[in-house]
Amino acid sequence: MIKTLFYTFLQTKDEEDNANSTDFNHPLCPQEIEIRPITHSPWEIIRTLSIDEVWTGGKFQFPLEQIWNAMLRHQPRDVMPLTNVMIGSFQIPVNDLDTNTFHSVTLWKYPHENTFAMRESWIEEFVKRRRLVAGMVVGMYWDFDAHMLCFSVLEGSE
Repeated sequence: MIKTLFYTFLQTKDEEDNANSTDFNHPLCPQEIEIRPITHSPWEIIRTLSIDEVWTGGKFQFPLEQIWNAMLRHQPRDVMPLTNVMIGSFQIPVNDLDTNTFHSVTLWKYPHENTFAMRESWIEEFVKRRRLVAGMVVGMYWDFDAHMLCFSVLEGSE
């Protein structure tokens, strides 16, 4: 919490009624208050990695609604046809913010599942390269200016 002074510029109704109507100079009343700084967290997707997401045959799954809210609504219509998104796979660029490296991962969508999944590219490009283990917290957000997913390890040692 941050302590600061808050100045009251307007009078309350009681102060206004009791004040002299010809005197427009009323004292400023500073009050010490505490404010909580609001820091914008860009992380639209925050996940504590499970053992299913870091083993060799594992996959990182995203609920359909999470993928739509985080990135698909920002994609230009000509870049990604809707039919390819709803069934099949598509490539997305990923910026690893911790290592400042760029990767391409494949998001898979099967017709009977309501999720998208990163499989082989997730294991090769992130789990093995970054030595990710279960219990680490990772964050992702879609950079709609650069049209890419941004990735970072938020908690856990490498």
